[in-house]
Amino acid sequence: MSSTPSDTALTPWEQAWHDALDTLELDLEQTNALLDATHALEVAQVALAKASQWRVPAGLGPMPATVAERASVVLEAQKETAARLARAIHQSRSHVKMLDAVDPRPHARPVYLDTQG
Repeated sequence: MSSTPSDTALTPWEQAWHDALDTLELDLEQTNALLDATHALEVAQVALAKASQWRVPAGLGPMPATVAERASVVLEAQKETAARLARAIHQSRSHVKMLDAVDPRPHARPVYLDTQG
């Protein structure tokens, strides 16, 4: 995770952007840790739930040039994590399909058709 530069004084606007990027980087670290340690279905559910809770930070305004490079690095990391999540979701769906195909339970079928009801 990158850190906010401490050797220069930041404007409140720049600090807000650094804080927002810190939050995004932390989310990426947590998601990647889940991908490394958890079953694909669980990861997908947790990650999608977390993503649906994310909100754009209020009042950031346009990105200052001083954070553009860091924001690009975060964006690339997000793309990599999104690709990992897509693979995990695909793998999970494939596993569910395979399990459904070998389901030993008999499927319920109607015994008769009620044409009067």
